[in-house]
Amino acid sequence: MPRNLLVMIISSLGFFFVTATTFTSLGYVLYTMVAELGWSQAAAGFSFSLLGLACGLSSPLPPMMMKMFGTRLTMAFGALVLAVGFFIASGIQALGFFFVATSLMGIGFSLIAPSPAVYLLATWFPNTSARMIGIYFMAGAAGGIAGPLIVETIVGASGSWRMHWIVMAIFALIYGLICLVGIRDAMKVESVEQVTNAGASGHGATGASPWTVRQALLTPSFLILAFAMMVVQTVVTTMHSALVAHVASLGVGATAGAFAMSLLAFAGTVAKGVTGALSEKVAPKHLLVGGLALQCGAMLMLYLVRVEPAVYGAAVLFGIGWGLSWLSAHILLLRYFGAAIAGDMTAMATMATTFAVLGPPFAGNIADTTGSFATAFLAFAALLALAFFSTAFLLRAPRRPGDALAESAELMPAE
Repeated sequence: MPRNLLVMIISSLGFFFVTATTFTSLGYVLYTMVAELGWSQAAAGFSFSLLGLACGLSSPLPPMMMKMFGTRLTMAFGALVLAVGFFIASGIQALGFFFVATSLMGIGFSLIAPSPAVYLLATWFPNTSARMIGIYFMAGAAGGIAGPLIVETIVGASGSWRMHWIVMAIFALIYGLICLVGIRDAMKVESVEQVTNAGASGHGATGASPWTVRQALLTPSFLILAFAMMVVQTVVTTMHSALVAHVASLGVGATAGAFAMSLLAFAGTVAKGVTGALSEKVAPKHLLVGGLALQCGAMLMLYLVRVEPAVYGAAVLFGIGWGLSWLSAHILLLRYFGAAIAGDMTAMATMATTFAVLGPPFAGNIADTTGSFATAFLAFAALLALAFFSTAFLLRAPRRPGDALAESAELMPAE
């Protein structure tokens, strides 16, 4: 098998694995752990927050390690860190050790995906990197769909959440060995920037912009988009941590919750897949506003209706809204501020979404106090409504004297 194809397969497998075993399936495992160990929902939510926080804070680590040790050892070490986190989780009794475990899972995630893989694909496939990176992200999305169902199968068959963590730890070690055997750099990593800028070529990321990053950060347009992205990520993160427990509280069992999580991931994946094409015919602002409205409606459904079919419908609506709003917000950043600084603007907006880690413990605390997540869903519906109205009525392409970029952004297609 050609080396570049082997690298592609191993990288995609890694993204599938880390997505399936962390963010999208942790909510299911937490539900069974909370019931057995007597933890509060707030504590469970905080462990989920630590996973996301560790993942975000460790994101600068992969480029530095790749420069020092190469991508192969970086990804293999990430698999080892994941395995350690999983093994700790399999034997815990005290909550503090689980916080350590989820933090290690977040670090392991960053060391495996997506930064190292995007660099590998950009260098191994210089002429078709955009297509290969797209396939790679589809593999990660597939992990989100399969993850909850895989966990439900393991826990259901073994009757133990501890067995799930042991199985995942073994698979993490196996993946680390696969990385050692199959991953190779097409070119040596000489600098951190070489990794962070990978994949930018061929996407119009060159050329001058009429904006400086500092000017763009102070525009109302950026602040509104960053707020919308922060709200969306906060609610998405909370849904991953709370949906299974909410569905189980309806008396239909955790299996239905796992199915709802997979429906959400599937709908989000499909929506993200079509949003790029839709944005060429429909104004991205309209897609963003529509996506926020769908998510708000889904939150209201979860608050008002307590029957299983309604939960499935809410999961699908939320997934579609998530896919539409998340990708359209990134498209608007590109169109408003230009490709030359789009990476910086996206990084700054993504930094704002770090506040999303507050969502799971907030919802968990409400569930501990009221006995239900319903009030939390209502609060998130209000937050999404605020993002909806600010985006619908206040968001405009930023204008500067002689700024042709803003005028063209308004016309592709017109808002």
